[in-house]
Amino acid sequence: MDAFTDLHTTDDAEAMLAASHEQPVWLLKHSSSCPVSAIGQLSFAGVTGGPPRYRVVVQRARDVSNALAESLGVRHETPQAILIADGRAVTVLNHLKIQPGALRAAIDALP
Repeated sequence: MDAFTDLHTTDDAEAMLAASHEQPVWLLKHSSSCPVSAIGQLSFAGVTGGPPRYRVVVQRARDVSNALAESLGVRHETPQAILIADGRAVTVLNHLKIQPGALRAAIDALP
């Protein structure tokens, strides 16, 4: 499984958004107490290769999650997989829509 880079601070989030100007990145918003989020994380983790992957665990970094929701203009949900390019959300998948096929399709749709 490819590793996630966990976001702990708003500085981490800003660095991830800056990195998205060099290449697209995935963000997973994850709830450690939700079984649906656990399923989403497994699907997300099962897609190897592709853009770098970041994760924010909302129970540990709610301020980071809120800042990203505001910055990206994406209403917070968990689980939530967001493909980010040039600092903008280009694909948002929520809940059980986080499936390997949908994740790959989002990557394939990038210019």
